[in-house]
Amino acid sequence: MKKLFLLISIVLMGIPTGQGVVQAAEMDEVSGTGNGVADLGTIRKPVIVDFTFVGSGPMVAVPVFAKGKSSIGWIEGEAPVSGSLFAEKHSSPLIGAKITAPDQWTLRVRPITSAPKIRSGKTPIVVKLSQQTKRDTVRKFVYRGSGDVVVFPISAKGMSGFPVVNSSGNVKKNITLPRGTKYISIWANGPWKLKK
Repeated sequence: MKKLFLLISIVLMGIPTGQGVVQAAEMDEVSGTGNGVADLGTIRKPVIVDFTFVGSGPMVAVPVFAKGKSSIGWIEGEAPVSGSLFAEKHSSPLIGAKITAPDQWTLRVRPITSAPKIRSGKTPIVVKLSQQTKRDTVRKFVYRGSGDVVVFPISAKGMSGFPVVNSSGNVKKNITLPRGTKYISIWANGPWKLKK
């Protein structure tokens, strides 16, 4: 299985000039081929970004913020791959994504409220709980695979919390979701389940 890594260190990068810029028609979806910068409009709220990369080879996606704000890389790994990730609100608006890709790619931006209410899957995703937690709540998380897995809670207002899972390989553990959790970001390639 091909690994896909979630970058959790701060990447200090400038945006190089001379690369292709691809604009989203209505800030909903943007696609391109190879390296470029995806124009996502001006986003001032927490959102979900769906991504698809085809072909075979290394790929990287790094968010671009207004005013040259330093950013944490979204993803780095090997295509083909698809899934969704959480983009938290920052002091500076999200305006795009710098893409390195071997072939075609697509990014789609949607509200965090559109997260599905599911308890199992095989790809990175942001899910919605049936109810916001009113107190610290324990759930069992199970992952079967050899890749990296990172799970963190997200509040109803779109604020991320500390990871409750951050490891690689098979995982079977109880996780504690803090009070106010409404969504969960699950970064895993391979079968995973969230149980009560």
